[in-house]
Amino acid sequence: MRNQPTSSRLKAWMFAPLLVVACGQEGAGGTPEFVTIPLCAGPDQVLSTNPSGQLICKPLPPGAAALPDCKKYSQSLTSDGSKVFCTNRNNEAQGTRDALDNLEQSEILIKEYQTKINSLGGPSGPAPRAVYCGQYTTVTNGAITDPASGATGIAGAAALCRKAQGCNAATAKMCTVYDMYYSAATGKLPATVSQSWVWMSAWQHNSTSQNPANNGLADNCSGFTYPTGDKFWYGTTVEWKSALTGQKALHFASGPNVVKCSDTKPIACCK
Repeated sequence: MRNQPTSSRLKAWMFAPLLVVACGQEGAGGTPEFVTIPLCAGPDQVLSTNPSGQLICKPLPPGAAALPDCKKYSQSLTSDGSKVFCTNRNNEAQGTRDALDNLEQSEILIKEYQTKINSLGGPSGPAPRAVYCGQYTTVTNGAITDPASGATGIAGAAALCRKAQGCNAATAKMCTVYDMYYSAATGKLPATVSQSWVWMSAWQHNSTSQNPANNGLADNCSGFTYPTGDKFWYGTTVEWKSALTGQKALHFASGPNVVKCSDTKPIACCK
């Protein structure tokens, strides 16, 4: 039983010298006889007895103080006629009471952990990963622009992917290499995917010839804003096709003079 407001000057008539079992449960004291415990309506009532000894709910007098917070499974709220206090419920052995107290603590911890988990991923858990939905088939070089909105680079690629057939008009974007891996691993790819632009930033193949160098711009055509080769940047593409083993595999191409930013490719789109 949890804290409820009650009178700071509780009168003896409010509480018979009775061991009160948990409200809303049936059975008490391990006897073979069962009684129905009335469910008191809200925190302004308390369980007591009438002159004939029947269990009833009585209203609390004006003025409030906190009732003690009894242990959920092993204690009950009772009174000696002048004050209220928690007492052991039934005649369990100490080991049994300890087990019931441990059960209550475990329930409290489970609720706390669930609250923390929900705060990390929401009630339904983490959002699903993006998967392949199709291609924006009009080819573009490494400087991607959406003519309708004027968005460029990554934002331009997302705007174009949202026009691709089979993709979501609100959430589609250029696939990353990791989106393509997840799509292959979960069986979301079609029979083939022709060579298409994907996002990659591996900081590989850097050289002092690049301007600037060592900044993650080399393998994605400077965030897909660069259409030529004078800065020695390049792009990354993906294909889903048969490997030399005869089995389907992801083929990622990248590197100087392998995928030039001046090359024109469709865009691999994920949603």
